[in-house]
Amino acid sequence: MVYDFGLLKQGPRELIDAFDHAVTLWANDDPDYIAACQRHSERWVLLPVSPSAEQFSRVFFVLIDRVLQLTQMQNGEVDVQLHSVIAHETETGYAQCFREDSMNPRMGEIALDAIVFSPAIVRDWSDPALFDKLKQGTPFLNPTEV
Repeated sequence: MVYDFGLLKQGPRELIDAFDHAVTLWANDDPDYIAACQRHSERWVLLPVSPSAEQFSRVFFVLIDRVLQLTQMQNGEVDVQLHSVIAHETETGYAQCFREDSMNPRMGEIALDAIVFSPAIVRDWSDPALFDKLKQGTPFLNPTEV
């Protein structure tokens, strides 16, 4: 199914943009290191997996896929499914995540409840409850115009 990219400017884009100019921390890092980074950076994201291109592609897949699953389509879209996500490390090096990779337990579980966005990031969203709604399964309604 073809999807109007203008519709991605809402939830998916805001979630992905949250990582821009933010310190991304791994929840299993040293607690003192995490606390220091959070003290010295207003924008941070805490993840249940290590911040690498491979894991970023998985995290983005999980976030975008969840938004799409919860979105009530109004523009004739049918059976919209995320195929894959690519996260570039360099100009030529990248990691690609497909559905079967997104929940691979050998790569670490990515539970939405285990992802934490800093208060500064949440304040920047057009809807500060965006991530809570995503975790709670609140439906999103696509606008009829972009």
